[in-house]
Amino acid sequence: MGFTVKDFSDLLRLLREHQEWREQLRALILTEELLRLPAEFRAFRDEIFEAFRRETEARFQMLAEAQRRTDERLGRLEEALGALAEAQRRTEERLERLAEAQRRTEERVEQLAEAQRRTEERLEQLAEAQRRTEERVEQLAEAQRRTEERLEQLAEAQRRTEEELKELAKTVAALVEAQQRLEERLERMEGRILRRLNAFGARWGMRSEAAWRAGMLAILHHVGFQVERWQAFDEQGEVFGYPAFVELDVVIRDGTHMVIELKTSATLEALATLERKVRFYERRVGQPVKRRILVTPWFESGVKEAAQRMGWELYGEPEDLIEE
Repeated sequence: MGFTVKDFSDLLRLLREHQEWREQLRALILTEELLRLPAEFRAFRDEIFEAFRRETEARFQMLAEAQRRTDERLGRLEEALGALAEAQRRTEERLERLAEAQRRTEERVEQLAEAQRRTEERLEQLAEAQRRTEERVEQLAEAQRRTEERLEQLAEAQRRTEEELKELAKTVAALVEAQQRLEERLERMEGRILRRLNAFGARWGMRSEAAWRAGMLAILHHVGFQVERWQAFDEQGEVFGYPAFVELDVVIRDGTHMVIELKTSATLEALATLERKVRFYERRVGQPVKRRILVTPWFESGVKEAAQRMGWELYGEPEDLIEE
C-alpha cells in the first residue's frame, strides 16, 4: 500500500504529541558524531572540573603542610621560605597548565557551538526539503486525479467502440447472409444455364464447362496466347465481400497485361465480379490491364451493353477471338 498525504499529516501530528518519538527520529536523521557531541562535552567538562578540584585540594594540602612546617620551623625560616617559594613556583606552573587547559576547553566549546550552528542550518534545510516534498506530493496527487479522469474518458471511449464493433459485427453477419443468398441464387442460375448449354455442347463435342475451358485454352495456346492462371488471397474481401482466393487467366506480352476469362455463360452479376477481380489484380501487381476479354457462348440480356461500358471485349465464338 502506498504512502499518502493523509498518512504524512498523521505522522507529523504524532511526532508533535510524543517527545520520545521525536528523539528517536532525531537519532535517525542526525549523524552519530553530532549525537555524541553533547555527551562528549559533558564528559570533558567533568574531567576538567575534577582535575581542577584535585589540583586545588592538593595545593591546599601543600599550603597547610608548608604552614605547619613554618610554625614548627620558625628557626629555619629561610629554608621554609625557600620551600614556600618552590611550592609557589610549582603552583604557578600548575596554574599555567590549568590556564592552558581552560583555553583548550574554550576552543572546544567554540567548536561545539559551531557544530551546533551547522546542525541548526541542516535542520532548516531539512525543513525546507520537507516543505518542497509536501508541494511535490500535492502536485502528484493532482496529476493522479487528472490521470483517473483520463482513464474514465478512455473507458467511455472503449465502451462506445465495443458498441460500434457489435453493430459492425451485425452488419457483417447481414452481408455474409446476403452473400450466401447470392451464391445460392448463382448456383440455381448456373444450373439453368448449364441445362441450356447442353445443346451447345453437342456442337463442340463437350459436355462440361471444365472441358470447354480446356478446349478454349488449347485453341488460345495454338494461336500464341500463353495463358497463365494467376491466384492471390483477398484478405479484405474486396471481390466477394469476404476473404477468399481470387483467380484470373492472364496473358502478358511485351509488358502488356491482358485478362482472358473463359465462361460457358455470363450474367450481369458475374460480369461485375470479373471487373472487381481485374481491379484487385491491378492493385495487387501494380500494373494496369490493357485488354479485358470475355469469351462465352451465352450471356443474358444487358451483359453486352454493360461489358462495353466497362471496357470488356465480348466474344461469343472462338473464331472471333482467333481472328483478332
